[in-house]
Amino acid sequence: MSMPQAHDKDGTILRLRAGLLLLAALLLLCLSGGTFLARQFQLGYGWALLIALVIAAGVGYGVFRLTNKAYLAIAALVTLVTAYFAYDFLRNAMGWSTGLSLTFALVPLVVVGAAFWDFRRLKVEIRAWLNSR
Repeated sequence: MSMPQAHDKDGTILRLRAGLLLLAALLLLCLSGGTFLARQFQLGYGWALLIALVIAAGVGYGVFRLTNKAYLAIAALVTLVTAYFAYDFLRNAMGWSTGLSLTFALVPLVVVGAAFWDFRRLKVEIRAWLNSR
């Protein structure tokens, strides 16, 4: 299996990607964590942003240090849990039939799975791009 190329024809890695949605979600999670910790210690928004940056750096370091097997295992677990939550919500809270709930639970399964797959490719491209600088 070949990995994607590090650069486009114009030399940039910036383009519309599904993995960028996952990156935005990770940054939002880090910002929420920083705000939560700052409020727990009664600190201001500047501290919340600083804590969020520290959390984001730690998450980024952790993601880039993951092996492919570990990353794919985590991605599969998160994707399956997301699909199950969608199914459970549609089946129990909305009262939909089992077949309809399973059908609509495939939507987050495919979207989250594609985002994780593209984020993996994006991670490889960013690493190659940074190494070429």
